[in-house]
Amino acid sequence: MIWRWFWREWRSPSLLIVWLALTLAVACVLALGSISDRMEKGLSQQSRDFMAGDRTLRSSAPAPEAWLNKARDEGLSVSRQLSFMTMTFADQTPQLADVKAVDDAYPMFGTLQTDPPGLKPQAGTVLAAPRLLALLNLKVGDNVDVGDTTLRIAGEVIQEPDGGFNPFQTAPRLLMNLADVDKTGAIQPGSRLSWRYKFSGDPAPLARYDSWIQPQLKAGERWISVENSEDALGRSMQRAQQFLLLSALLTLMLAIAAVAVAMSHYCRSRYDLVAVLKTLGATRNALQRLIIGQWLAVLLLAAVAGSVLGQGIEVILLAMLKPVLPAALPAASFWPWLWAIGAMFVISLLVGLRPYRLLMATQPLRVLRRDAVANVWPLRIYLPAMALVVVGLLALLMGGSKMLWALLAGVVMLALLLSLLGWGTLLLLRKLLVRNLAMRLAINRLLRQPVMTLSQLAAFSLSFMLLALLLVMRGDLLDRWQQQLPPDAPNYFLLNMTQEQVPQVREFLNQHHVKPESYYPIVRARLTELNGKEADPKMDNALNRELNLTWQSERPDHNPLLAGTWPPKAGEVSMEVELADRLGLKIGDTLTFSGDTQQFSAKVTSLRKVDWESLRPNFFFIFPPGALDQQPQT
Repeated sequence: MIWRWFWREWRSPSLLIVWLALTLAVACVLALGSISDRMEKGLSQQSRDFMAGDRTLRSSAPAPEAWLNKARDEGLSVSRQLSFMTMTFADQTPQLADVKAVDDAYPMFGTLQTDPPGLKPQAGTVLAAPRLLALLNLKVGDNVDVGDTTLRIAGEVIQEPDGGFNPFQTAPRLLMNLADVDKTGAIQPGSRLSWRYKFSGDPAPLARYDSWIQPQLKAGERWISVENSEDALGRSMQRAQQFLLLSALLTLMLAIAAVAVAMSHYCRSRYDLVAVLKTLGATRNALQRLIIGQWLAVLLLAAVAGSVLGQGIEVILLAMLKPVLPAALPAASFWPWLWAIGAMFVISLLVGLRPYRLLMATQPLRVLRRDAVANVWPLRIYLPAMALVVVGLLALLMGGSKMLWALLAGVVMLALLLSLLGWGTLLLLRKLLVRNLAMRLAINRLLRQPVMTLSQLAAFSLSFMLLALLLVMRGDLLDRWQQQLPPDAPNYFLLNMTQEQVPQVREFLNQHHVKPESYYPIVRARLTELNGKEADPKMDNALNRELNLTWQSERPDHNPLLAGTWPPKAGEVSMEVELADRLGLKIGDTLTFSGDTQQFSAKVTSLRKVDWESLRPNFFFIFPPGALDQQPQT
């Protein structure tokens, strides 16, 4: 009986529209969810490769063994690194090298590219950067003196997974085993060391260790994950997650609006049928079985058809996004399927409960009077209650982020504005002379049901707005990813010139028709005081290390001025705006730096926006010419 009823209703356009709306909801949520899941897995895998671990503990002193033992007790793997600068020698030729000493577990993730391939720094051997070999006139197989010990060069290090990009790395890399560090004698009191500990493991123990170690951190110690990383990878990861989060949110809201309109229309079109069946003696239980059975059948078919369609949409979207996606993405998990089917059931229950309740409450009197409509669950109560439930579920799903509340506020304001605009248009049309009788009757009918009309206008306007927003976001995402690396980004960086060498370099480049960008003098110093008070290194990582300072008379074109005046004068400095926000600084504040020779102070007179992913030389601080003449510079 249920299937005969369903087949009869299936041939009507109204139920077909409901099925189509639910199918599209499942397909969109499944396709977007699968791509989101695969992208998140791919980005997570790449982040592990680029960090050579899931987490990094960076410290200027050895970490307590209790911390490492705690990590092992949680089931995490631990790898140690130690970085320092020291002199290397080949015969009588000296060369400063940036040494990274690692243990046998390095790298935990990613690939250490060497020549010959597959090498790791073993005890008694080192891997040297090609630039270091050229400076020392050595080749693979030769010996190099590192401090008090002599080590054999086993090969060249081409690329480290956690090497990152640092155009200001002044010394070439030397990769050695931690077991050889003590033999070098390079670690002395006052040596400037950087310890890094890599951790890897399952998400649950990592989360527990995150919560445990963060309160233990002291000045000079930093716990790094992809989410709180300040490099380009971390920012790209955060942007991608925000886009995917917003896309999923828009898709769910669009599905709610579409299904609400379709179900309401179908149920209203079946009032007469239910009234006739009740007149002929159909009981309430029999009607409930028929309607609920039909509902479940529609949901089942929508789930099957939506799953097939969603897979097709996913293939199309992946083809469209192929230029900006990695060559291979991991397979999606079962969660997108669960979200898609679950979203379909929740949406149909939320928006279909009242229309079906009105359908069940249809009175037999409607056979004689078409205006006899049951008055159950008034819209003025049902709509706010449903909105609260939807917002609560979205907040639970999205974590209550600011982006969610901003989007919801914008959606509500725009829906109200457009619905009121539509209502005003109807009022205007009623006052105008409309010659078409059908049009005049339709306008009068809409005006007789203001709550229903406004809700439908809001739903339609919301649907079009969300669809347009998704299309705009897609284009913006592609443009953002494609423009992330400017076409005129530098290919090479020339470092460590003296002021006397600049004219020679400029002439050499002109002879070879190479147009260089600006020449930036570099001074290394630490930011030690903010407005006369000692700076707390816990405030920001920039306070834990030496910064590259420069001076320029012309503002760099890729550094737009957000506040203050340019150029800075004597005793003044221009500051990057994000660092100023993190440190709670503003124009007029005074900063004190400690250089190699003396302390010096400057007042912040302008704030600049810096794009750290542009592959151009960028600086936290830019001074006026002559301000840093007393400091060692290149």
